[in-house]
Amino acid sequence: MDTTTLIWIIVAIVVVIAIIAIILAVTAKGRRERRRHAQHEKAEKLRAEARETDLAAREHEAKLAQAKADTAAAAAESERARAQAAQADIEAARRSADIDEHAAQAARRRDEQAETLRKADKVDPLRGDSANDAPSRRADDPTTGDAPHRN
Repeated sequence: MDTTTLIWIIVAIVVVIAIIAIILAVTAKGRRERRRHAQHEKAEKLRAEARETDLAAREHEAKLAQAKADTAAAAAESERARAQAAQADIEAARRSADIDEHAAQAARRRDEQAETLRKADKVDPLRGDSANDAPSRRADDPTTGDAPHRN
């Protein structure tokens, strides 16, 4: 082999290496761009998942807050009902005391009326002695049920 052939072989090898280097350089840029694009897509997917997770967490927090508010409202309603029941008990006790007072007052008035009738019977000269022994009742006394017949 002569030197010219050897030089051409070396030049051919250098050219092939240069072509391979150019091809690798061009494809490396594309690979880098695809890798960058893939990483960007992955980052966007992670961001979307984070937003969905955040939204789900906020919805859960809102439901929790609503449940707490409902519980507080139910407790307030229960307390209001207890207060109304206590007020009703107080009112019932007051009315019961009023009824007892009215009953006692009515009994006193009946006793006073009976005493007045006894005094009247004692004073009345037309009543017999047997009328003085027992308390008398008038014919129109509502406690006896004997009302005078009027026409």
